[in-house]
Amino acid sequence: MTTQPRPRGEYTPAVRPRSARQDGLRRFTPGYLEDLSDTKSSLFSDPGESTERRTLLRPPRGKRLRLINLTFTQVQSDGLRFCELYFGEGATIAHSWEKAVAIVRVPDNGQGSTRTWGRGAGPVGARNEPLSIRWTSGPSTSHKLIVEYTEER
Repeated sequence: MTTQPRPRGEYTPAVRPRSARQDGLRRFTPGYLEDLSDTKSSLFSDPGESTERRTLLRPPRGKRLRLINLTFTQVQSDGLRFCELYFGEGATIAHSWEKAVAIVRVPDNGQGSTRTWGRGAGPVGARNEPLSIRWTSGPSTSHKLIVEYTEER
């Protein structure tokens, strides 16, 4: 007597929504975010006139920063400027290229520049590693910078 495999009925996988998960079934993976309210935003005003490295953001102890959006705005016309953004405390972005985030081109005439990454796909620093900024040539006017980020384990 030969046994024939029984045809499998219609199978539809079901995923419970985040709100319906029990506390014990929560995922404990690095970078897992509780909900969209984990996104933080900070506004920085950079007075310029310096090419020295400055720390923009420092994560809480044991956490790492993941960037979502960067928005630079030139308050007054100051000419074309370039700004280095990188993780760590190196003197320039060339100190360790693997930690580079971007060299942002800030256009003239009071315009702005934006960089955006998908949620969970943006650059991420190591634990306790700050986000640093450095101008390639010292601007003579103030620049505004909005950073949207998340703090991850």
